[in-house]
Amino acid sequence: MMNFDEFLEATRSRVQEELPDTEVKIQQVNKLQGESYVGISVQPEGAAAAATFNIGPAFERYQADPSQESAILDKIAADAKQVSGAIPVFEVNSITDYESAKTHLVMQVVPVEPNAEMLENIPHKTVEDIAVVYRVELPHPEDSSATTLVTNQLLDQYGVTPEQLHADAVAAQLANHPPVLKNMSEMMAEMSGGMFDMPESPMWVATVEGGMNGASVTQLPDFLQEAADRLGGDFFVLPSSVHEVLFIRDDGSFEREQLESMVQGVNATEVSEADFLSDSVYHYDSDDHVFEKAVTFESRVAEQSAVYAAEAPAPAVETMTVLLVEPNQHPRPVEIGTGLENLQSAVGGYIEVVYPFDEPVALVMNEEGKLDGLPLNRALRDDNGEIYDVVAGSFLVVGLTDEDFGSLTPDQMKTFEEKFHSPEVFVRMGRGIMAVPLPDEKVEKPEKKADAPELKPHKKVKEEAL
Repeated sequence: MMNFDEFLEATRSRVQEELPDTEVKIQQVNKLQGESYVGISVQPEGAAAAATFNIGPAFERYQADPSQESAILDKIAADAKQVSGAIPVFEVNSITDYESAKTHLVMQVVPVEPNAEMLENIPHKTVEDIAVVYRVELPHPEDSSATTLVTNQLLDQYGVTPEQLHADAVAAQLANHPPVLKNMSEMMAEMSGGMFDMPESPMWVATVEGGMNGASVTQLPDFLQEAADRLGGDFFVLPSSVHEVLFIRDDGSFEREQLESMVQGVNATEVSEADFLSDSVYHYDSDDHVFEKAVTFESRVAEQSAVYAAEAPAPAVETMTVLLVEPNQHPRPVEIGTGLENLQSAVGGYIEVVYPFDEPVALVMNEEGKLDGLPLNRALRDDNGEIYDVVAGSFLVVGLTDEDFGSLTPDQMKTFEEKFHSPEVFVRMGRGIMAVPLPDEKVEKPEKKADAPELKPHKKVKEEAL
């Protein structure tokens, strides 16, 4: 029983007998996607190309039944004879001359990791965990998949940069194999001959005309943006195979982890090594026009949000300029927040609001100031100057707007600062109370309250647009 090398030589010899005028040799074929092999190549005299046969499957049949050796070799020889007569005739410079080759360029996307060794000798563009490689279509009207891979050696012969190669490949792809986008329900209807009429699916199929290496549509920016417009925004990209991808709108209906689990399950059971593209789910950002891994998109958005939060100015707090009147002190303007908690902090408890003046102002005071034993502050007088109440604890003089409290006008600030300028001490006289102005030397200087950080010295606030 022959080993592989012996079987290979026996095959070469048998094919040479069948094709005496043809160059027949053992050939190492290096291919992407785990399809490299050692085979037999046949190149008729004067032909610009050779046809190569993978002998591996035939050797496996021989190992299973060595008695079929003669029949197996005869079958290979017959196939070689048939194929050698169909090798396309074309000018070599249609591949080696860049001006001729660039209009027949096509793109192919493959996973980086399993093709890493091959990619060292191939011009490529890496996008996340996939690589874009380039092929030149051969003039073979019966086989649109007949291509030759652009290697570093061929690129040097072209004398162009990898960037130019990519740009020309995109242009040729659009011209010769334009992208196709169909809803999954439409695809199912076509496959069933119109037997199924289903509602629109959330899943869309993207490929190229002819279907060969259709996952390369992910490298056509204008197509991706057109797809986003059609789908209504950002979308996930599921790598079905190297020949097609699936689009699903990113509208919150699907989570990345859920889609990745689905992709990985299908790859493990349905996709061959030659057709495998990736276990990752990708994403197209229609605002930033970025194709990337979905997990990369999530990280990028999170990072941008963090940067924005760090750099963005703090939201402007709505404030008002009012008059703070404290016991034993002269009144002073302060800038204070308009929220209830700001008012409560300023007066030291639940608030009570009174409107004792004709002016559109209000006094905001501590509702339980007297019950809590807060120091008496200022007297309130009627039109005849008689005291009818005394405010206990600090209070605010605030302006009134149509809907809420607001800042005092400059005139109001001046009027009520003068009205409450002198601190008062109170003396009981019979059943009445007398208010006596506190001597200036007894007036206390204001101190910022530790428990009321909302109160600020009066200043002009500059509003900044967020």
